[in-house]
Amino acid sequence: MALALFQRVEILKQPPGLAARALGLKPGDAAYLLTGLRQEVAKDLALALLAGQPSREIDEQKEADDE
Repeated sequence: MALALFQRVEILKQPPGLAARALGLKPGDAAYLLTGLRQEVAKDLALALLAGQPSREIDEQKEADDE
């Protein structure tokens, strides 16, 4: 559901309220899902950018993020 919402808002540029209604979500629930997914995308992007570092440093960063 979060991915479908993300696609509508970020890819198709639908207003969040319209995307939420189309998926049968309340606006607050949609905002919560988008925030969580955006955080995950940002973390994945940061880890991808750090991919040039030795893997031990990446593992330590993941552990720090999980705390």
